Amino acid sequence: MYHENEVVACGLGVLDSEYIGLYDIVTDSRCRKQGFGEQLVLHLLQWGRDNGAEISYLQVIADNRPALGLYAKLGYQEVYPYWYRIKDL
Repeated sequence: MYHENEVVACGLGVLDSEYIGLYDIVTDSRCRKQGFGEQLVLHLLQWGRDNGAEISYLQVIADNRPALGLYAKLGYQEVYPYWYRIKDL
């Protein structure tokens, strides 16, 4: 997303059948609290809907308070926690 010829937010929407997954939603730290992240997500969701998506999902790091606030505002709720595992070699 651009504002005054500057990139202020970016993210990725991936279609899979009737789903759209939202990934790597990021707003420039200097541009937060101005609605850019919300508009980006809403545009990605509209793009998904226009292309057949009926359900959306996303993942967010559990302690990312700004993102959690945004997603709650948009109606998302936690369905289950997730974690990554690594194996020492």
